[in-house]
Amino acid sequence: MKYDVIVIGASPAGLMAAWKAAEGGANVLLLEKRKSFNSAPSPADTSFDGFFKMIGLEPKEEYIIHKVKGMNIISPFGTTITIETPGFSIDRKKFDAYYTEKARDAGAEIKMNSEAMALNGDGVVVKEGESKKRYNGEIFVLASGIQSEIVKATGLKTMKYPEDLAYAMQAEMEGVEVDENYFHYFLGKEVAPGWKATISPKGDGKASAGVFVRGEEPRKYFDRFLQRGMFDEAKILHVSDGADQIITMPNELVGDRLMVAGGAAGQAGIAYGMVAGMLCGEVAAEAVKKKDSSKRFLSRYERRWKKKFLNHYRVGRFGLKTIEKMPDEELDEAMRALEGVDISQQLSKHDNVILNSLSMGFLLLLKNPKLIRFVKYLL
Repeated sequence: MKYDVIVIGASPAGLMAAWKAAEGGANVLLLEKRKSFNSAPSPADTSFDGFFKMIGLEPKEEYIIHKVKGMNIISPFGTTITIETPGFSIDRKKFDAYYTEKARDAGAEIKMNSEAMALNGDGVVVKEGESKKRYNGEIFVLASGIQSEIVKATGLKTMKYPEDLAYAMQAEMEGVEVDENYFHYFLGKEVAPGWKATISPKGDGKASAGVFVRGEEPRKYFDRFLQRGMFDEAKILHVSDGADQIITMPNELVGDRLMVAGGAAGQAGIAYGMVAGMLCGEVAAEAVKKKDSSKRFLSRYERRWKKKFLNHYRVGRFGLKTIEKMPDEELDEAMRALEGVDISQQLSKHDNVILNSLSMGFLLLLKNPKLIRFVKYLL
């Protein structure tokens, strides 16, 4: 039997690709190497209502375990900026299971404990237990994660700046003493060089806490972060690791008969991975109907995704690279200039992410003209 579409990896991107391709009439097989969703959950377990609204989906109570009012961004010296933007923590096991059922209900075939080893012509060789099998397909969607060897073997440079990956170490904990109404993001070179440390409340004293570090191993920053007072009575339940592609920039996402989505494509964030998967699935179903699996046809996915979202990543990279250049003292000063400003209202003025960023920059200068000296970090 030959499948129209084979999706490799039950990541958020892979689940959505399988769902939408099957919904579009394609004969779909989804392969996932985990035996079940109870094993090795991803550190990515938070999102915001606005992100889901952006992709046209409603977050579901079935997998939401805690809701927050917004986020606190904390400078190296304790300056806190609060942004009121509703979000939620996710039970990734329930999240994965929920969208797997969506894909299955649409007609996709799901195979767990099936690890893709290599693409070979019109087939994929997989390891299932102690045996190897081959499944033939017309179109392949690779959503198998950042370190996927099968993606590397395609020769596609899916991330423009792969050297800028942030590596994460995160603990599921109970007994954490923190304001459970907000996500907490800590910035600074002493805390987590290159990105952030986080506390994501999950209700009843439970939280995930971790560091996302670029250029260094995360372990020492993780250990140091967990020495903070809010963790004095906390108990670690589980530790996981992973990577964050926040500024690696999606690059080549398509080849003949294949598309890459999610972490392997440099598409950081659950919502961005989901919408990439949706577009992959929709384009795959279109390609099946047109009987055209060429790179030229499948590039519709890459064009659609980049048209809508690439600027978000450009702005994110610019912002984080700017922060990276700033000494912690000056980052704190810049953040103090925003104390008392209703940032949520400012961000709601424009739908365009670039206009939002420019307006925030001008607001900083109006609040404290002395900050003009920080322009050197923008160059």
